[in-house]
Amino acid sequence: MKLSNLKSFVDVATEGSFTKASEKSYISQPTLSRRIQELETELGVELFIRLSHGLELSNAGEQFLPEASKVLKSIDQLEHMFDHDVSSEHRSQIIRIGYLPNFNMGKMYELFARFRIDHPTIQFLMKPDTPMNLTEGVANGRYDLVFNLAIYFQANTTIEKMEFMKNDLQIALPIDHKLSHQKKLNFADLSQETFILFERQQSPVIVDFVISQGIKNGFNLKVNSYVKDLNEGLSLVSVGKGLAFLYSGMNDGTLEEKYHINISDLETTRNNQNIVAAIDKHNDNELLRELFTFLKT
Repeated sequence: MKLSNLKSFVDVATEGSFTKASEKSYISQPTLSRRIQELETELGVELFIRLSHGLELSNAGEQFLPEASKVLKSIDQLEHMFDHDVSSEHRSQIIRIGYLPNFNMGKMYELFARFRIDHPTIQFLMKPDTPMNLTEGVANGRYDLVFNLAIYFQANTTIEKMEFMKNDLQIALPIDHKLSHQKKLNFADLSQETFILFERQQSPVIVDFVISQGIKNGFNLKVNSYVKDLNEGLSLVSVGKGLAFLYSGMNDGTLEEKYHINISDLETTRNNQNIVAAIDKHNDNELLRELFTFLKT
């Protein structure tokens, strides 16, 4: 097994694309592709799932990445064994990050960029995932650090968490809707409306919560469509197919203009919808601990 193939695999995996990995490593995309194919042939598995909009690690790739990274780290430590000015613990480490799709995570990327100023060799392997997968992933070691809804960690005593982003429930309405001029609404105001909901596996908490709030206010939600992402949901709102629930953490301030809709806050009794950063209390990775402390500042 060639080290160059391992290095190319890790570069593509951490960058999330052949284009970015090629620019970073100054290796042509055909060469990177050939190296990955050689590695996949040697292992007898596919390491990446090729998608129309990019690629992502396969299950085998996710298992292989930490092992490949350990090999490269060991080689790096040997090469720098007698360099007394560089800490081997903080050299060429990969931190696996899981985060919620659809949310405005600009703050997360900004903080990571600032952290890399003092830790230029750190690499972040980023993956959007469902709330349940993020919760399970940080517990079983699939992720080192996740950004998830606080409610998913309420009963988990093995997780260390910190509040990262305020997050409240909102409702998107067509711009000509009779309620669109109101900046704050109650669930009771929505009893006669038709809704667009996320598919339950995408966010079971928000789906179950809004259904329960409807029942609490004396009506069952009439659902017109189920969608996989925010873009699909807001596009349907804009053409009058119904109202869509979203979180304020998804709203970067441009959604109303982009989709030609209005967004109002919803009065709710729940106060645990905020997004938290979370790590396993037993994870002894010093660089991860340093990053987690940095996020608190």
